Amino acid sequence: MNSEIAVGEQGGKGAKEILSPPLPRSPAPARLHFAVLALILAVAAAFRLYGLAWDGGYLFHPDERKILLVASELRLPSNIFEFFSSESLLNPKFFAYGSFPIYLLKILGAFAPTPALAVPWREDFVGMALLGRAFSALFDLGTIALTFLLARRLYDAATGLIASACIAVTVLHIQLSHFYAVDTLLTLLVIATMFFAARFAQEGKRRDAIALGIAFGLALATKVSALPLVVPIVVAVATDDRRPTTESTRSVNGQRSPVAVARNALAQIWHARRELIRVLAVALAVFIVTQPYALLDPIRYFGQIGTESLVARGWLDYPYTRQYADTLPFAYPILQSSIWGMSLPLGIFAWLGSALVVWRWWRAREWRDGFVLSWAIMYFLFVGGQYAKHLRYLLPLTPFLFIMAASFAEYATRNTRHVFRVAYSVVLVLAFVYSLAFTSMYSREHPWLMISQWIYANVPPNATIAVEHWDDALPAPMYLGWTTRAPSEYKTIALPMYDDDNATKLETLVNALSESDYVILATQRLSAPITRQPARYPLSSRYYRLLFDGQLGFELAASAVNGIALDGLVIADDRFDGLAPPLFTASDALIWNWGRADESFTVYDHPLPLVFKKTRALSRDELRARLSP
Repeated sequence: MNSEIAVGEQGGKGAKEILSPPLPRSPAPARLHFAVLALILAVAAAFRLYGLAWDGGYLFHPDERKILLVASELRLPSNIFEFFSSESLLNPKFFAYGSFPIYLLKILGAFAPTPALAVPWREDFVGMALLGRAFSALFDLGTIALTFLLARRLYDAATGLIASACIAVTVLHIQLSHFYAVDTLLTLLVIATMFFAARFAQEGKRRDAIALGIAFGLALATKVSALPLVVPIVVAVATDDRRPTTESTRSVNGQRSPVAVARNALAQIWHARRELIRVLAVALAVFIVTQPYALLDPIRYFGQIGTESLVARGWLDYPYTRQYADTLPFAYPILQSSIWGMSLPLGIFAWLGSALVVWRWWRAREWRDGFVLSWAIMYFLFVGGQYAKHLRYLLPLTPFLFIMAASFAEYATRNTRHVFRVAYSVVLVLAFVYSLAFTSMYSREHPWLMISQWIYANVPPNATIAVEHWDDALPAPMYLGWTTRAPSEYKTIALPMYDDDNATKLETLVNALSESDYVILATQRLSAPITRQPARYPLSSRYYRLLFDGQLGFELAASAVNGIALDGLVIADDRFDGLAPPLFTASDALIWNWGRADESFTVYDHPLPLVFKKTRALSRDELRARLSP
C-alpha cells in the first residue's frame, strides 16, 4: 500500500502531525490498568445491581413484560415437523425484538429465584424478571470491560479507562440495566462485534473472523437495528492494514482525494471479498440458529419488522410516538441524552469530543478514527433522523462517543495533562453525583404502588373512576394486609383521548366527566403530547387545561412523586410544558427543573400519577360549553 506517514515525511510538522493521535507513550504496568478497571466495574456494578426490584415485582415496564410473557409461553416442539411449522410452540410470534434475548431468558429461567414479594400473580414469573434484570446489569458491565479493551487496542489504556469510567456513571446505562429489554444485550454485542473487527483488521487471524461473525449474528438476532454494523465489518475485513496499533499513524490508503479514497476502498473490498463472505456466512448461520422463525415464519417476521420500521419513521401514526411531533431530528436525541442520559457536563464532553474526532479524521484520514466513525455515524444517522427518538435507542452509540471523546482529549491535552485531569475529574464527580441522585429512587416505592394504596384507602368501593386508554390503568391489584384489593372494586370508564377530536368525542367526555367521581392520570403519556399539539387536538388540549385549572369540577386530590433526588435537592422535569398543575411537593425541598425529559426516560420507573376528585358537579350543558373550543 502506498502509505503516507503522518510524521516526518514532508519536513517539519505538517497538518497530520498536529491532528493525528500521537504514538502511545510507554504504558504503565498492565496490572495497574486492570486494577483501575476492576474499581470502575465495582462502582458500575453497585449502581446497576442496586434496587432491581424497583417496581415491587409488578413488572411495570411494558417491553420487559411482553418479553417475559412470550418467553414463559415457549415450549419445545413435540416432533421435528412441528419445529418447522410457523405455529410451533417454539415460535415467539413476536419480532419487534429479536428472538435471541427471548430464548436466552427462557433458558436462564430455570435458575430464577423465588422472590419474597407480595404480588397477586405467579412468583416464579417475577423471579424470571429479577433474574433477567440481573443479567441485563451484567451485560452492561461486559460493555464497560469491552469498551476498555477496544479503546486500548485502537488508542491506549488511558483512553480505555476514561471511556469505561464515563459509561460506569452514565445514568442511561444505569437505568436500562434495571430492565430486561434488549438494549444492554444489544450494546454488548455491538461493542463485541467492533472489538473482534478491530482485532481482525490488525492481525488477520481466522479465529477473530469467526468471533466477528458470531457477535454480528447474535446482534442481528437481538435487534435488527444492528444492521449498520455491516459498514465497520466491511472496513475491518477489507483493510490490508495488518500492523500493530502502536504503529497506526498512517492514513487509510495514502490518498487525500475523496475520489481516490473511494476508488481504493472499493478495490480493497473486492480484494477481500472471500474473507467478507466467510464472516457474513458465519453471521447468517448464527442468526438462523438463534432466530430460526425469521425464515420459518417470514410473513409474520417481515410484517412486524416492516410495521415497526414504518412507525419509527412516522409513516404509520401510532399514539405512543406522537410525543415526538415537532421534535428536531438529531438535535433532540443529542440534547436529551446530554441532559438526562448523562448529565450536561458529561454530555458536552461526549458529543463535542466526538465531533472533534470527526474533524480530525477528515483532516488526517486516520484508520482507527475512521473505523470507529464507520459505526458511530451510520448508527446515529439511522436512529437520530427518524421520527421516534426514544432515548434508549442511543445506548449502542454511547460507548463510542466516550471512546472518541477520550481519545481526542488525551491527545489534545498532552502538554497540559494536569489541567485536563482536573477538568475530567470534575466532570466525572458531577456525573457520579447525578447517578447517586438517580439511583436513590430505586430505594423508594414505585409511584403507582403509592397512589394505588392511597386510592384503596380513600376512594370508596363502587365509585366511578375515569382512566385513559393507551396507558396503564390504576389502581394496581395488590395485597393490603390480609386482603386482596383489585380495580374491579370500582366502575371504570376509559377516556379515548388519542381519538380524533370531533362531536362524538365531546359527548363521550361530557358523559364520562358527568358520571365519574375521580379522574386518574397514571402518567403524562397522553396529556403531555396532546397539549403540545393544539391544532390536532383542540378539544383534548382544552380538556387537560381545564382539568388542571379545576374548571371541570375536579380538584387534584393526590399525586405520588419519586424522582431524582439527593439530600433535599430534587431534579425535576417539566412534563407539562408549563401547564403546571398544583402538585404536592415537600416544602423543604429545593426543586431544580431541568426542562422537558423524554417520555421513555420517566414513564417506566418514576412516572407521576395524578388523582383528581370531583368537588363540584357540573351539568352536562356546563361541561359541554366549557369543553367546546
